[in-house]
Amino acid sequence: MRDVLDVFRLKRWYRNLTMILGTVIALGILPKTSLVEHPVLTFVLSLMSICLIASGNYGINEVLDADSDRHHPEKRHRAIPSGRISAKFVIIASVCLYGIGLILAALTCNVALFISVALLLVSGIVYNVPPLRLKDRAYVDFTSEALNNPIRLLVGWYAVASASHIVPVSFVLAYWFLGVFLMAAKRFGEIRLIKNKATATKYRLSLAHYTEERLIFAMIAGLTAFSYMFGALSLKYSVDLIVTLPLIVVWVIWFFKIAFEENSIVISPERIFEKKEYVAYSVILLAVIIYFFFTKDVIFGWVLQ
Repeated sequence: MRDVLDVFRLKRWYRNLTMILGTVIALGILPKTSLVEHPVLTFVLSLMSICLIASGNYGINEVLDADSDRHHPEKRHRAIPSGRISAKFVIIASVCLYGIGLILAALTCNVALFISVALLLVSGIVYNVPPLRLKDRAYVDFTSEALNNPIRLLVGWYAVASASHIVPVSFVLAYWFLGVFLMAAKRFGEIRLIKNKATATKYRLSLAHYTEERLIFAMIAGLTAFSYMFGALSLKYSVDLIVTLPLIVVWVIWFFKIAFEENSIVISPERIFEKKEYVAYSVILLAVIIYFFFTKDVIFGWVLQ
């Protein structure tokens, strides 16, 4: 059972809670008349749906990566590469998870929400399954994986908003660019862990094209694009968000410090809770951002006059 839970990565379900940001944005900028009739029920169904879809994606990923994972110093001990669980069982279970996840999304009777959940499934397929298998293509791998961030944002938005209301593009792009930064950091951690280029390439084909320098540039590019979009949405929705800038700078510097650690946690998202202080700081930062988002232009509103 422990191996099964590990294959379907239930420890990573917490990542789906990032859909809450989409819910918060919808509640902050949409009138009550634009919200769904039963937002709490719809939210719960949406969260359960993307958790199951995500686990299905992880299962397919485990099966298709079994051979390459045998070249990873840690992943070679996982259930499928080590032969403790059959690939056939995982494929069948993944398809069942997909089906149940889509059924839960359909129960919300929100077409836009169903499409958003389906996008998470499609994202997992094109990322893992040949012939597309985007994870093997340099730079496309982490930029496409980062798309799961705005997809979760969409799910969170339509968990409370009716299908007729489109998510503001500035939020979608900002969430994507932040994801690019985080996923590039993951690749950075991987090549630092697997120091042998030949072994790294056998584990993940895209790593053949990366160097630490190139990935640092990619991380900076993602941060720059995020900063631009964050500034744009701040001017439109709450200029007081500029107050959070020093806090965001500290968060970024702290993250870079963690990324440069030996066997950094950036490689495995489920290990993030090893850095309890950083997790606590991230929660506080998010709370401050949400506060200034809802209070609008109380402090610096005069700038826009």
